[in-house]
Amino acid sequence: MAGFHGWTTGALWEDIKFDVKHFSDIERVAMVGEKKWQKGMSEFCRPFTTAKIRYFDHSEANAAREWAEAA
Repeated sequence: MAGFHGWTTGALWEDIKFDVKHFSDIERVAMVGEKKWQKGMSEFCRPFTTAKIRYFDHSEANAAREWAEAA
């Protein structure tokens, strides 16, 4: 989530279309960020997916990748 400041309307729409198309394809989402509100985004997203979502601090990027790839 480096440099993420929010969505534009167009970007949000593209995200929604992707999510609908791939809803059952995604099992895990590792969100990597550096700010407290970004951690909150990982909690906000939970009701919109059946995927497991976990937040990682940017210093834990490798652990995030390993967690996301574990099945």
